[in-house]
Amino acid sequence: MSQRVKAPKELRAWEKEKQLIPVMIEKYCHGKHKTKGGEVCEECRALTEYALFRLEKCPFKVNKKFCSFCKIHCYKPDMRAKIKDVMKWSGPRMLFSHPVFAISHVVQMIRYKKTLKKEGKEKENV
Repeated sequence: MSQRVKAPKELRAWEKEKQLIPVMIEKYCHGKHKTKGGEVCEECRALTEYALFRLEKCPFKVNKKFCSFCKIHCYKPDMRAKIKDVMKWSGPRMLFSHPVFAISHVVQMIRYKKTLKKEGKEKENV
């Protein structure tokens, strides 16, 4: 029996994202491209491979936040548009299959937007 090695705390978000991106793309493919079971179409398979490759090369793995928070964009423009469509479609549906992740994502987004707003006000006052 093999034991799963627990990721260091600073890499947990990155590890979780590596697990959830394929799930979100599969959910999207089932809904939009009408695939069944564990199957995904060729386009979604290529997007999954690309997303995981880019995630593997991410310079911000340590204490990673969501890619949407990032100041740089690793994806080519066409792939970025595709992954945005996937996230828009799959995100709300994740509430039913991965509720903890979905709710924590919304909380993190709210915190991030508040931080941006606060930083904007501080710059105005300087």
